Amino acid sequence: MNGFGFTDYRLQVTRLNPANSIPHFLTYRFSKYTYLLICALFLFFLPVHSQSTTKQKKEQLQQQMKKLQAEIKLMEAAMQKTSEKKEKSLSEILALQNKIKTRERLISNFNSQIDDLDETITETEGDIEDKAKEVEKMKVDYASMLRKCYQNISLQNQVAFFLSSTSFYDAVNRYNYLLKAADYRRNQAKKIQQAIADLQQKKVDLQEHKTQKVGLLQQQTAQKSKLEKEKDEKDEAVSQLQEKEKKLTKQIADKNRAAQQLNKKIQNIIEEEIRLAKKKALEEAKKKKATTTSVSVSKKTNETMPLTPSEQALSKDFSNNKGKLPWPVERGNIVAQFGKHEHPFLKGVMVENNGVDIKSASGSDARAVFGGTVISVFFMPTIQNCIIVKHGEFFTVYSNIETVTVKPNQVITTKQSLGKLHTDKNEDITKVHLEIWRGKDKMDPERWLSGN
Repeated sequence: MNGFGFTDYRLQVTRLNPANSIPHFLTYRFSKYTYLLICALFLFFLPVHSQSTTKQKKEQLQQQMKKLQAEIKLMEAAMQKTSEKKEKSLSEILALQNKIKTRERLISNFNSQIDDLDETITETEGDIEDKAKEVEKMKVDYASMLRKCYQNISLQNQVAFFLSSTSFYDAVNRYNYLLKAADYRRNQAKKIQQAIADLQQKKVDLQEHKTQKVGLLQQQTAQKSKLEKEKDEKDEAVSQLQEKEKKLTKQIADKNRAAQQLNKKIQNIIEEEIRLAKKKALEEAKKKKATTTSVSVSKKTNETMPLTPSEQALSKDFSNNKGKLPWPVERGNIVAQFGKHEHPFLKGVMVENNGVDIKSASGSDARAVFGGTVISVFFMPTIQNCIIVKHGEFFTVYSNIETVTVKPNQVITTKQSLGKLHTDKNEDITKVHLEIWRGKDKMDPERWLSGN
């Protein structure tokens, strides 16, 4: 007989797989297609983790882009009042320079997004090519499987397949096998349809990525154009100011001296606070008849300040909020960074800053970056009113305040107003000077403030 006749089935039954009673020639074919299917599914799901990582990175870049755009918008609003002046002050040039740096970071963000999109587009094009090949191979394998199944298991052969059963149990097994073979063919057809749908979706995704890239390139070009104009504006303003270099150098020297005076004043206040805390701790230790060991430890900690349990908790809370503290103004941008560094355009002139200067709108309030206790309020002509707030072993310092709304020993809360900021009439700038100390050590406030 052609194909598998009755005698052929008799022979085939003797070669049944003892594990599942499926004929060897079909068992081999079934396992072959199952293997192909498993490989295809494995390759399809393998990139899931990398896709998730790429999506997370994309979201982070988009959030950073929105943040930078918001910062630039605030800077432009703050600088709008003085943009029509023919001559710009030193502080205005610093603000303009800070905006240029922020715009450069925004352009760098666009570059990163475009690079990621290029990589995604290349990967998607590769996936489309691989998926197309996979679909074609699945179609060929499916067609081959159908041909062999219909050749080997026709209706006549199925009847002979049952009649050749050696027992009722054998007949049931053969019937179940035929059902499974039919289900397998249907499932393979569905998988091919799904693979085709996935291929079409990847083509849609590819087009979306290309559209996004075009949009980003347009935004990047616009930002580069604005950046060039701002650089030209800054260069012109710097050129004007450099003609008055002697006057500028003197102003910077005066500001450095004022910063040193403020630093000495703050240091004396903090040292006195530490001395009083040690004295109080020793007195309490004596009252409680503390052990010699505990007293000697207190004497050894010359550079640290004894803290009560509540102060220790406050210090820990303050420390845990590094990078999360609210800004000392509702809206503003940093125009002078922490530390000692060379002046941005006056060669050989050093600028020293124990904190950061944050420019804000006229009439703005200075506000506490964390809850604590006011330990000092004092006035200096060069820095207006200065307020020092204690947070356990940490201290925050706010200066350039015109009118003060708090007093010494007052307990304040986070974001509570400390007073109205002073506006310099000569430079037409409103700013707050913020410092953060941990005991006698000065910290960079920019590292403590929230990025939002």
